[in-house]
Amino acid sequence: MHEMWPAAPVYTFFHDAGRYGRLDGWDLRTSYLQQLPIGGGLHRLLLPLYPGAAERLRVPEAFDVLVSSVSAFIKGIGVADRTVHVSYCHSPTRYLWDWADRYLEEEVPLPLQPFVRDLQARLRDTDRRAAQRVDRWIANSGAVQARIALYYGRESEVVHPPVDVRRFAPGERGDFWLFLGRLSPYKRADIAVEVFDKIGMRLIVVGDGRERRSLERRARDNVTFSGRVDDDTVRQLLGSARGLIWPAEDDFGIGIVEALASGTPVVALAAGGAPEIVRDGIDGALVATADADAFVEAVLRVERMSLDRAELRRGALRFDRPRFEERLRWIVADAAAQGRAARRASA
Repeated sequence: MHEMWPAAPVYTFFHDAGRYGRLDGWDLRTSYLQQLPIGGGLHRLLLPLYPGAAERLRVPEAFDVLVSSVSAFIKGIGVADRTVHVSYCHSPTRYLWDWADRYLEEEVPLPLQPFVRDLQARLRDTDRRAAQRVDRWIANSGAVQARIALYYGRESEVVHPPVDVRRFAPGERGDFWLFLGRLSPYKRADIAVEVFDKIGMRLIVVGDGRERRSLERRARDNVTFSGRVDDDTVRQLLGSARGLIWPAEDDFGIGIVEALASGTPVVALAAGGAPEIVRDGIDGALVATADADAFVEAVLRVERMSLDRAELRRGALRFDRPRFEERLRWIVADAAAQGRAARRASA
């Protein structure tokens, strides 16, 4: 989005320069949270402060349109009455809505769970009210579109995230499968490891996280943990992998598209955005349940398939970056022409 509108200021809660660099040329405008410690996961402790920080982070009246990239509270940013707010939604805030109980179980120490449960309830009301002030909603997948309707009561249109397909290319196919993702419970790397423990084929696990040690202890010698690697290495691995295993329910699944752009088939859980990307029997296989035995069968089925790597790459072109940019520019222009939604006046 910044490359589409490079002169536009970018409003954000905070900028972690140590992780993302200086971002020279960006007109960054941060909230008061920038003054607080945010490294090492400390930003999670600021949860009660986000809604207020968003409202205090005001966009000047001179701007006709605000485009937000949203999964949580930045949608509540302060805008003038004349400014049209278009929100591109990666998902309604998952730790408040569809993953609220799972978030408590996996992320919050037991003694703190009653306090956080009460906080979640109060933040849900705040989140829902902020959602009503958005004029135009865009969902990054059909799954997210359904959540926007369920939790916010709002209509939206789907524009899939962009992938620069030109950056990926098939290489010489190797003897290994690939798992990409953070090694945390919701990414279900445990299923990937169990599958290849049973099959005995090579698996390279790319990513890091708090589950890594336990996964390494249970994995057999055919499973390799590479940790985090740079983008060039990811592209090389995707181009030479026999397949990508994707056991998690993701809002969309950009890594799936990148695999197809590399001519690599995908075995994915049939949930979230994956069914909008993977054509079962063409791009790989969809698995109905997050069950290791079901994934074993799917991996072996893909191994038996006669794959057309050029066709896999053509399938990825459905999500190429120019399509995203064209559609997003049209929606923003149309929203600006129509002006503020009537509901904003009473929200």
